[in-house]
Amino acid sequence: MRAHIITWAVSVLSVALLAWAWLYTHPAPRIVSVDMGEMFDEQKKRLAEKITPGMSEQEQKALFQSAGEYASKVEAALTTLSKECGCAVMNSAAILRLPEANATGIPDMSLRLRELVGQSG
Repeated sequence: MRAHIITWAVSVLSVALLAWAWLYTHPAPRIVSVDMGEMFDEQKKRLAEKITPGMSEQEQKALFQSAGEYASKVEAALTTLSKECGCAVMNSAAILRLPEANATGIPDMSLRLRELVGQSG
């Protein structure tokens, strides 16, 4: 009877060790998606609303500077998001086809990116 228990314990331990080794050497890719197009479209609309006929050169420079600052904020937010999740961040426009159930296993982190940029969704 004791031999059966030892054999069972060694078998269970071996399977657990093999499962751990497989998962350790074959990790699933960690990818999240964000909708960059929608974010930049919204920012473009905000900037277009600020453009008025007869703007001074100084106002135009300020507008261009705010656009550059927004791009810098997005870049920093993407870096932060990648560090937070320990994953690669890809634009959702790069996804060509999804399964019918839309269960891609790729989480959409657009809302978190908006929070990091300070842009309301």
